[in-house]
Amino acid sequence: MREDTAPHACLRPAAPRADGMWMLVAPAAEPAGAAELVQASPRARAALLGDATPRWSFTDLLAPTSVSISRQLLLDALHGGGRVFRQPIEYAHPGGAVICMTSARRIDRCDGDPAVLVEIEEEEEGEWLHWEALRSMTVLADHSLWVYDEEADAFSWLDGERLYNGMGPGDTMSLDALLGLVCAQDVSRVEAAFWALRRGHAQRVDVDFRMADEHGRLNWLRTLARLVRFGFDGGRRVVGTTTNTTAAVERHQTLVKAHADARRRGDLVQELAAAFVAAATEDELTAAILNKVAPAFGGTGTLLAFVEDERLRVTFGAGIDPALARSLHGLPLDAPKPLTEAIRTGTPQFIATREDYRRSWPQAHGLLDATSAESFVMIPLRGQGAAPLGGWVVTFDRPHDLSNQERTLVGVMADVAGQAWERIRLQSARTELAGTVQRDLLPATLPAVVGYEIEARYSPAHEGLDVGGDWYDVIALPDGGTACIIGDVQGHNVQAAALMGQVRTAMHAYAWQEPAPDQVLARTNDLMLQMRMPVFATCLYALLTPDGRVVTARAGHVPLVHSTGDGAQVREYPGGPPLGVVPGSRFPVHALEMAPGDLLALVTDGLVEGPRLPIDAGLAVICEATARRREAPLAEIADVLMAQTDSMTGHVDDRAVLVVRRSGREESGA
Repeated sequence: MREDTAPHACLRPAAPRADGMWMLVAPAAEPAGAAELVQASPRARAALLGDATPRWSFTDLLAPTSVSISRQLLLDALHGGGRVFRQPIEYAHPGGAVICMTSARRIDRCDGDPAVLVEIEEEEEGEWLHWEALRSMTVLADHSLWVYDEEADAFSWLDGERLYNGMGPGDTMSLDALLGLVCAQDVSRVEAAFWALRRGHAQRVDVDFRMADEHGRLNWLRTLARLVRFGFDGGRRVVGTTTNTTAAVERHQTLVKAHADARRRGDLVQELAAAFVAAATEDELTAAILNKVAPAFGGTGTLLAFVEDERLRVTFGAGIDPALARSLHGLPLDAPKPLTEAIRTGTPQFIATREDYRRSWPQAHGLLDATSAESFVMIPLRGQGAAPLGGWVVTFDRPHDLSNQERTLVGVMADVAGQAWERIRLQSARTELAGTVQRDLLPATLPAVVGYEIEARYSPAHEGLDVGGDWYDVIALPDGGTACIIGDVQGHNVQAAALMGQVRTAMHAYAWQEPAPDQVLARTNDLMLQMRMPVFATCLYALLTPDGRVVTARAGHVPLVHSTGDGAQVREYPGGPPLGVVPGSRFPVHALEMAPGDLLALVTDGLVEGPRLPIDAGLAVICEATARRREAPLAEIADVLMAQTDSMTGHVDDRAVLVVRRSGREESGA
């Protein structure tokens, strides 16, 4: 740089004031817009150069954010034919950033080489401060400023970060070229926003889109723009700001995904808890744990272990290495392993990484050798009793440290699953007991009856203790006849079953003494009233003789169905009231004849009546089934009649059926 700082005498047009802040710069070969400092006024030298004497590049005096815009300013001045161009420029200064309105115009030197005179304007009464402050804050907010000239079809970046595939301040680009940089899926949205402005359909637009940077990575950008006219005689321009919102968008997407994952896991946990509560068998509980636990906590597989004879019985689902299951199956409960520790203590074990496992369980590395899983949660089945029930393992394919909320949830699931397991065990014991009671109350076998085939079936209501009041009996009488009885004591509980046993025993004894149907029913009715039984019973009694004659009576019970070669019909004879209700009740008797091959079907109301099935419709089903299968094996007919589903009747009730077919055999014997 020249040592003299007075304005050069041969500069054309007139040189600037000596007391102003100005610099004379000469264009450099490259890059475009670069320049070397040739001369500076004393004030500019004092403010920007100090005592430095080496040659300076003009951009060395500037803050990095103004380098691009300064080069564009110098290029505009160099090719502007002496016109003055102005831009706010930020200068480097030890005291901090200094923003000044800067003008530039071409001045020819006496040697004929071009130069640019750069003048730092003095602010007068806030002439440009407010404008530059706004622009400065926009740049500080990482917004890029740009303008689109409709007539020239050119985007010009004014200031801000160089974000868009290398395009930045001082660069220009056509609309089509710019749209070519936009992600293909977003082009129509960006194009529509510009046309909404240009056609006057919108005063301003706010549009989000994606554009690849120079490394090919898609960035999310947001543009705010409006259409304005500069000067009354000036052309229209679209002006706007664009900012990179990738971090915010990705953060939002992460939060949305986390919320969706949390909601999905919440739904899975609710579904899991419901499955635990609803499980009625060990298989159902096992299926719920193996299929639902891992997804609820973001895991990849679940292994379940029950404690039997102080050892683990293991079953596992998808996502578990079979070798892992083999390493745990049969393991003693006192083995020094994290799963057995969780089961013994009732405290879940959370192992975030394989390194954590090695550090916490140095003597139990066999588990790691058996699986590629990266993280583990060992969850106990926690019941109310002291004896350990079992536990399960959730594996993860990457390191995973459960949050405090997830850990609390694990404890809740351990409690719910343990309670479900205890309930299932208790119910199994109760069901086994109920089955024993039921078997003892009903005939173990049916007697062989001369001239008849007889089959019986019973199905419990599956409520309470799985016992109810329905019963049947077949009694071979001393005179060669046979009493077939079917009945229903009110209720589905232990009391109903016990009273049913008493009624059946009494009727059996009365039939042996005097088998007439009306007498047996009347004496049973009197006994129930005398004993003040708190329930009533319905009953149908059919007395068979070897020659095919049948005498029947009923006490408030469903009528029987008679199937012959001509079809099946309901034998709707008058009867008496239910047993144990009205003292001195009478029970009319009715007779019918059975030809060889004829069928009788005696049923309880649980089979033919319900909220969705009127009794007439239910009996019609029995008629149709017996008529169609009249010659089928009797056991098959009994099974078909019992197959009437709960969905047909509309309720769950115990039910019984007694099917009798006259065989026509004359052989003797009991």
